[in-house]
Amino acid sequence: MPRLLVCGVINWDTALFVQTLPAPGEEVRVVRISSFPGGKGANTAVAAARMLGPAQVGMVGMLGSDSVAEQQIRVLEQEGVDTSYISRQQGADSGTAFVIIDSKGEDMILTHMAANLMMTRELVSSSGISSAIEEAGAIVVIDPPLEVAAALLARARKAAKLTVWSPGLLAKMGLAALRESMKNVDYLVLNEHEASQLTLVDGGAAACKRLSEALGCKVVTSLGSKGCVFCWDEREAAVPTMDLASYSLKTVSSAGAGDAFLGTFAAMKVKGMDDIEALFTANIAAALKTTKEEARGVPTLDEVSRYRNDGKMRSLFSGIKVR
Repeated sequence: MPRLLVCGVINWDTALFVQTLPAPGEEVRVVRISSFPGGKGANTAVAAARMLGPAQVGMVGMLGSDSVAEQQIRVLEQEGVDTSYISRQQGADSGTAFVIIDSKGEDMILTHMAANLMMTRELVSSSGISSAIEEAGAIVVIDPPLEVAAALLARARKAAKLTVWSPGLLAKMGLAALRESMKNVDYLVLNEHEASQLTLVDGGAAACKRLSEALGCKVVTSLGSKGCVFCWDEREAAVPTMDLASYSLKTVSSAGAGDAFLGTFAAMKVKGMDDIEALFTANIAAALKTTKEEARGVPTLDEVSRYRNDGKMRSLFSGIKVR
């Protein structure tokens, strides 16, 4: 049985590379098109598998009955992800996404969820997934339908498993709609925009603090190239990330960086790492991912460890202050 379960969206991505992102009503020229596997759930599972090794991560999700589904399964298995918890919806298309990426690596994402939205709470109660939750050390829930996320988190909490929830698009539903499920969460992980959506507070640090105080759980708000802020028990810490330029590296695409962060963080917690070092390690993985085009261009454990153990990075880590 996998040590870590990940539930979320599985998409096939088409990346459109442009010089600048379009404004409303503006037409821009596409410089280049690329296609590769993606989806927040699958990207996170792959990132975790590269940290934990083959057969240590299981993917819970839904694909259609098309050729894309077959390709997705094949790619995930090549990455060492256990796909036996992925269901197939007959007559449905698998999920797809279109990612617009500018010359600075910033992106816009348009997603057609398709089969991803056909997951139901009955899927959670199936014997295979119930057994997997019982045997796993942790579960990461990302962006399935809310009823599925709620059922998974409740079952995992009942089984006393470590739970990580990154609600993604569900943040648009507002805090009132998500609060009940958040009672079953150990770590709530959001980007700055999602945290502000839930709190109506500007600024990632302020929104993180507000959520932690309101929910009583540990909250992580990612801040892109500024790293992340971590709030818990009326305390907070700003966790920095690596400066790519100081290693002669540069950002190519930020698509999938949040997934690399989430998968690495969860994997480090399964390995028994403390919170702040797990977040610091996850920041490194996310930064290194941005140097690659594809959404699953996440580094290996050896690559992350090499930078984490570098003198400059250890000095940066030792400077983290808890307030």
